[in-house]
Amino acid sequence: MKKLYVVPLAAAALVLTACSSEKPGSASPAPSVPPAQTGASSSAPATGDTKSIDPCSLLGVADLASFGTFKPPTTANEGGARSCQFDKQATSAADAVSLGVDIRDTQNIDSVNDAGNGKTTGNVNGRKAVLAPRPGGCLMALELGPSARVDVLVAAGETKQACEFAEKIADIVEPKLPKG
Repeated sequence: MKKLYVVPLAAAALVLTACSSEKPGSASPAPSVPPAQTGASSSAPATGDTKSIDPCSLLGVADLASFGTFKPPTTANEGGARSCQFDKQATSAADAVSLGVDIRDTQNIDSVNDAGNGKTTGNVNGRKAVLAPRPGGCLMALELGPSARVDVLVAAGETKQACEFAEKIADIVEPKLPKG
């Protein structure tokens, strides 16, 4: 059985490094700094409001820069999901990667199908998740609530490579999802 690897060390490090000291004077807000332009929204909608989530707000071309050059996303609304699709500008068939972020408002993670390679339950940053390898691809489903989920679908040359990539993309997508 394959294991689902998630490393929430960054959050733990932030908690452990918190400190307090008192200094004389009056407090004033720090100057505002515009957020980094990633092509994705940093504010998550309220819990339970999954229909207002734009799948392209969860992942942008800039988020994928360290994985190669990806074409601008295309959107679709089919098969019970709202989808944002990214394709890598590949130099060869072996380098080709296609990935999608799908929001399923009426399907939970328990409804993830086993495509013949099993499925593994676990979590990503404390959120329930299911990893389901597929021939030449992989699905990572993240729970949005009792009746909704976000799917990260990756099609790549080999299943192991696709699942490793799906896990990395899930780590980018999960913090942008509503909490609760």
